[in-house]
Amino acid sequence: MNLTERHLIIAGTMLIGTSYGLARFAYGLFLPSMRDDVGLSATMAGIIGSGAYVGYCIAIVLSAMLVERFGPRQTAVAAALVAAAGMAAVSVSSHAVWLAGAILLAGTSTGLASPPLAQAVSRSVAAPRQGRANTVINAGTSLGVAVSGPVAFLATGQWRIAYAAFAITALLNALLLLVSMPRSNAADVSASTSHCDGRPGGLWRPRVLTLVLAATGMGTASAAFWTFSSDVILTLGHFDQATANLAWILIGIAGLVGGLAGDLIARLGLNTVHRYTLVAMALSLGLLVLGPSSLTTVFLSAALFGAAYIMLTGVYLVWGIRLYADRPAIGLGLPFLMIAVGQIIGSPLAGYLISSRGYTFCFIAFSLIALATALAGHNTTASRTRGTPRCLTTRHQESSSLSSSHPYQAGSTYRG
Repeated sequence: MNLTERHLIIAGTMLIGTSYGLARFAYGLFLPSMRDDVGLSATMAGIIGSGAYVGYCIAIVLSAMLVERFGPRQTAVAAALVAAAGMAAVSVSSHAVWLAGAILLAGTSTGLASPPLAQAVSRSVAAPRQGRANTVINAGTSLGVAVSGPVAFLATGQWRIAYAAFAITALLNALLLLVSMPRSNAADVSASTSHCDGRPGGLWRPRVLTLVLAATGMGTASAAFWTFSSDVILTLGHFDQATANLAWILIGIAGLVGGLAGDLIARLGLNTVHRYTLVAMALSLGLLVLGPSSLTTVFLSAALFGAAYIMLTGVYLVWGIRLYADRPAIGLGLPFLMIAVGQIIGSPLAGYLISSRGYTFCFIAFSLIALATALAGHNTTASRTRGTPRCLTTRHQESSSLSSSHPYQAGSTYRG
């Protein structure tokens, strides 16, 4: 890899880590301290947690248009600035309403971040190295989650200081992106979306509803863990915040295993990886509330969840790209949008169930949602041969051996 490609990968990994790992998911880690300071009920905490996902849904729809109009460099810098503004607002929030707005703003950065990085990699990294570049950038989510844990140690009980530090990190990332992202004009960007006669294929594809249901179900199931796992460790397990921080770090480290999703899909098949990984997620949810006083069980639950979540996002990425071989941006955006929709549903639902029925009932119910989602299956033949423009069908079939061994080659791999 040349120096330009390395700079892009470093800046892109930092943006994904800052937006997803810090601006979006760190809320669950610092929630216990926030609840004490701001005075949040479990239901309100769940509603606020869903704000980050609402922001993502809004931004992912707008981001593609922004990239086409302004280019990837400007959009990526904007994502870092939005993350900085949102996290700075979190650090000074003293009321639930203001906190909700700040979390929503911070979460918006995640939707803005993914499309410009996908575009930048496809245009600035040589084709044989795009899969590796995308995989490294994709790991930014896990790294961001892992980094937030030590910050929580250093700022014990001081979540405002932690978020202020996160905001400064995002500002530094904006500067790095400004000098590292490639310059491109709107014509270059829009040209990448044209196929054959200049018109991309339609949005409707065979089995797309199955992908939508699967991604939504996984997002719903994961929301309970992201938002309330630290609460469970403190409340049911009677551990201290340091233990919750260690579990959070473990989630991030274990998530690096998710980078193997492509290789496992090539070896075992998408359906097999999808179903067994959802079983692992269900197990992580159950273990946390069935053995909350066992440190081994808590850490095992955290590791299972981190690996399963990142692995599943990789599965839905490959699934989406196979459905939309001619429109990889849609293949990326649709499943991750639906994961966020599931999290919007799941976070307040988890808060309600915790308030009314308790942590154990809630997490067992959400583990059943994960198991039910495993029933959704991917139809390889239909997705590869139908719904694709005729001029692309032959080319896609000719490259099937390459795409099966390098499933990330077709587009981008960023977390939702």
